[in-house]
Amino acid sequence: MRSKLLLAVLVAALAAAQQINTPILVDLAHGEASKGLDFWVNSTANPLAISDFASLYILVPPGTSVDPLISRLNVTKMATIIRGDLSTVDLTQFKVIILGQPPKTLSDAELAALKKWFESGGKVLWCAADSDYPAQGSEESQAACNDVAEYLGAHIRLDYVSVEDSKHNARAGYRVVGVVDPPPQLAFLGFMAQRVLFHGPGVIAVVLPNGTWVPANSPAVSKYYNNIFVIARTTENGVIVEHRTSADKKGRDGKAHKAGDRGVFALMAVEFMPSNSVLILSGETPYGGYEPMVAPAYYGVALEGPRFFRNLMLWATGNYRELSTMVAQSQALAQLTNSIASLSGDLQAVKGDMAAVKGAVGGVQSDVGSLKNTVAQLGNQIGGVAGQINTVSGQVSALSQKVDQLSQQLNAAMAEASNARTVAFVGTALALIFAIAAAALAIRKR
Repeated sequence: MRSKLLLAVLVAALAAAQQINTPILVDLAHGEASKGLDFWVNSTANPLAISDFASLYILVPPGTSVDPLISRLNVTKMATIIRGDLSTVDLTQFKVIILGQPPKTLSDAELAALKKWFESGGKVLWCAADSDYPAQGSEESQAACNDVAEYLGAHIRLDYVSVEDSKHNARAGYRVVGVVDPPPQLAFLGFMAQRVLFHGPGVIAVVLPNGTWVPANSPAVSKYYNNIFVIARTTENGVIVEHRTSADKKGRDGKAHKAGDRGVFALMAVEFMPSNSVLILSGETPYGGYEPMVAPAYYGVALEGPRFFRNLMLWATGNYRELSTMVAQSQALAQLTNSIASLSGDLQAVKGDMAAVKGAVGGVQSDVGSLKNTVAQLGNQIGGVAGQINTVSGQVSALSQKVDQLSQQLNAAMAEASNARTVAFVGTALALIFAIAAAALAIRKR
């Protein structure tokens, strides 16, 4: 149910038809700087410029001169200058409004006009702030963005602190290289854009229903809200720093973060509102500031700011054709990555099987070698037995001859014995006859 609701909100939030040259209003009426705006629309200097699908309008205070960059953009028709403030110009013509580190808060009339425009539905408001470091926007821009968020009934805020990253940076901890890490529903925002400059940024917090402020990536946020998502963050090497506090009477204290906190911290977040409009808060600005987040490189560190900004503006303006292609490419890439991972697993399994086969072959080879040795030994033993058999055979032959001789001798002996027995028998018989005759004669004489 929750996923269906989120999908409905995401679609409805930017439900406008595909548009070309969607009007975007950039605010310079509250003291913001113009640095980087030419990079947005100059396709020669920036192949990822947004001029192919968006028209840039720049709001400046009435009766004031504009800087050379803005004049040049106006003359070359890369941008259109509008004079006034947010309460005096017609906001209905704009799909997107961006406030880039405003050092001045908005008037009540401007807040009311902005809310009316925002609640008409399908709008995107991006309020970009800064850290509490006393330069550029500082806490003034944090307070201005928080005023806007509170007035609109949103729950995301800029906390009154700074954040650094000791590892993921552009040659200094305060030059944070933010990690673009949106939720799956907004994964296209990170298409070919994972590294974005957040120069001396602030961090995003969320106000819970009881009024407590917590970090935007706190588990408590998803417990109470299903419409708030972190888009960019630090790495786990993030650390909170406070430059202005109530103790020095020059600033405010952090409400969800305190100096020395370490871990991952939110640098940009979005909140989808009931009106189907979207509020974006960030701790760095896409224009103005010391170095805006659209920078393609900084201090020799390659960045993907132009691609990220283009992705964000394509989504904000409802130009879905390029995004659809990117989503399809992302899905194809994900499938390819999964296939590669699966094949890699299969390859590892095959390698394991091959290792097992090699081990078995080695064992068989060892057994064959052992068998060969045994056969050789048996051959030698057979040869010895054969020799012994030949010797025994000779002995048997000799014994056979002796047996024959003995047999002949025995026969002869038996013949002789037979003759001797016959003579003895005859002698005995004759003696017996003579004895009988003598007895007979004796009887007659009586």
